[in-house]
Amino acid sequence: MNILVTGKLADRSLLHHVYPLTLLKDVDEILIVRDTPGSAANKIKYYCPPRYSLKILPLAFIFKFLIMFYLSIFKKPKLVHGYLLFPHAIMAFLIGKLTGKKVGISLLAGPVELYAGSSPIGNYSYCNFLPKLNTRAKIFKLILNRSDIITVTGNYTKDFLISIGIDNNKIFVLPHAVDNKFECKDVEKEYDIIYVGRLAKVKHVDILLKIVKSIKNQHPDIKVAIVGDGECRNFLEDLANKLNLNKNIYFAGYQTNVWEWYSKAKISVLTSEREGFPYSVIESLKCGVPVVTSDCGDVNDLVKNNYNGFIVKKYSDYESFAYNILKILKNKKLLKVYSSNSLKSVKDVNSDSVFSMWNDIILHTL
Repeated sequence: MNILVTGKLADRSLLHHVYPLTLLKDVDEILIVRDTPGSAANKIKYYCPPRYSLKILPLAFIFKFLIMFYLSIFKKPKLVHGYLLFPHAIMAFLIGKLTGKKVGISLLAGPVELYAGSSPIGNYSYCNFLPKLNTRAKIFKLILNRSDIITVTGNYTKDFLISIGIDNNKIFVLPHAVDNKFECKDVEKEYDIIYVGRLAKVKHVDILLKIVKSIKNQHPDIKVAIVGDGECRNFLEDLANKLNLNKNIYFAGYQTNVWEWYSKAKISVLTSEREGFPYSVIESLKCGVPVVTSDCGDVNDLVKNNYNGFIVKKYSDYESFAYNILKILKNKKLLKVYSSNSLKSVKDVNSDSVFSMWNDIILHTL
């Protein structure tokens, strides 16, 4: 059977999500409609709109819609699946309904996908109660209820969907699978803290700088690596200067060998106001690096207080972050225990486990 897929994801992220599907023996081909071809892989074939159309987003969207309609008619996929609700999963839903195919939707960013298409700051923090469904969210709820498969990255999102009336039987929790290069290595720890991710407003990396400033009072030589790039980099570098943290914080920028950076660190920190399930948490735990994170959604499935790290209720509570980080840094024995527990907590999160879950989904739904 064939599976038709669409979604605007980075190459690495898309391949991680789709790769387990290629392992299914009943799947002959995965037809992916996206702006540009992605990484080559067994059973995967890309279909893209003309390059000139990418300069005009509505035109590119129309081309992708027509391509998907054509493929759904002539390639006869058993499932039309979209990653991220708006606009691509909506397009997958429309194509599936127009051509009589089963429809799957993957929510990767959590409940906020129902409320807003962009990334509004402050309104949908997952450490707070989410507001009542607005008109847009009610429409998306109807679409989810009429879909056949809904995958989410953790139980926070699943519980939210159930609470608004989505059928529990069509919701499946699929954790992220990461590259096997993320593994624990016995190397010297150059950094006390590492942050890996986009330097975007929703990540609140400025809170991390306040955390470091607070810790510096007791730990003057604290070393922090910030690995990633984004719109906030200049602002964050200026803030580090103002807080006199130049000798404590290293902005490493975007790095392709992220696994090596985790190995150099003692603790990984995440200060987001919301996430689906961030790759950085699984990657960190896979490398045996404990995580101190905000209560930002599905991370609760893997990060456990006093086991492999800590969860801080409010992403803005930099003093609580500092307290928990210092608790680990001051106790080498505790750090070693948390590191061991980190590895245990993700030993069953891999491509094989996600493949097994997809196998069950396909068997019971298609």
